[in-house]
Amino acid sequence: MSKSNPTRRVSKIAPKLSIGEPIKSFKRILVPLDGSRLAEAVLPVATRLADACGSTILLLHVVERNAPSAVHGERHLRDERDAEAYLSELTRQLRVDNRMVEWHSHEVPVGDVAASIAVHAEEHAIDLIVLNTHGHGGIRDVIWGSIAQQTLQHSRAPVLLWRARAKVSDTVFAPSTIMVSLDATAAAEEALAPAISLARCLQAQLRLVMVVATSSTVPRTQLPTATFLPVTTGLLLDLEEEQASEYLEGLAEAVRSIGVDAVAEVRRGDAVGQLAQDASEHDDGLVVAATHGRAGLQAIWSPSVAARLLNRTHAPVLLVPNVEN
Repeated sequence: MSKSNPTRRVSKIAPKLSIGEPIKSFKRILVPLDGSRLAEAVLPVATRLADACGSTILLLHVVERNAPSAVHGERHLRDERDAEAYLSELTRQLRVDNRMVEWHSHEVPVGDVAASIAVHAEEHAIDLIVLNTHGHGGIRDVIWGSIAQQTLQHSRAPVLLWRARAKVSDTVFAPSTIMVSLDATAAAEEALAPAISLARCLQAQLRLVMVVATSSTVPRTQLPTATFLPVTTGLLLDLEEEQASEYLEGLAEAVRSIGVDAVAEVRRGDAVGQLAQDASEHDDGLVVAATHGRAGLQAIWSPSVAARLLNRTHAPVLLVPNVEN
């Protein structure tokens, strides 16, 4: 593990983002619900964010065409009347200490629930969608082929994925540190604005992390060079580490200049392993990263990388869609 080097150098890597005001705020938080207690497990996360950020919570149920009678072993909301009764009662329970809570039921049955969630997020000016990741096939199946993953593909709002908890009472969301995964691209830096906003609301420290490969963990596209020119490859990777340290420290300085605590760290090795290990070592309460690529999550957040990381960390993950997607 390599800590950021405070010695200033002329670097070929420079921050692409000009950090300043206004920083993205989370004024409206959308919580899609299906009536199950497992889905409700995200409510403490949403209420914690709403209380800290002064946000309004919007509870949403989309009536699904040909919906099953049960979900997660519990009764499934199948019609408008049941949904309205459920959402109105839940809203009444959550409206405490001046907390702002609204509800909406989409009464026309739809076949694509995820697309409908994204449409409602756009119509209601939603800044954040909070979803529980639950299912019987493990976290990989839950994220890549579920309502959560499909919502992320459709939505322009960030999506916070919370690992399934069996009970609402088991949910505790109080991150003291927030990891932001970066790769020296402008697309990845789009994760910074929402991360800064959350750090301010939650009074948490931002940890800006970048992983630089070693000769044994370089991407496949670089394997021929690494194999036939190992010394040169090693030197180039060491230089990349130095440049990454300066790049991250430059971002950290910019974040600190607007009153948010931030530190920088460069790690060496496999991206998934190092990010998961880093989150564990620092007990990060949240991992934030941008998603880029028109065909889905690419670069560091390709489906294989993101699914493997989500399977190896207990921290919830906030994925920020690239604005160009």
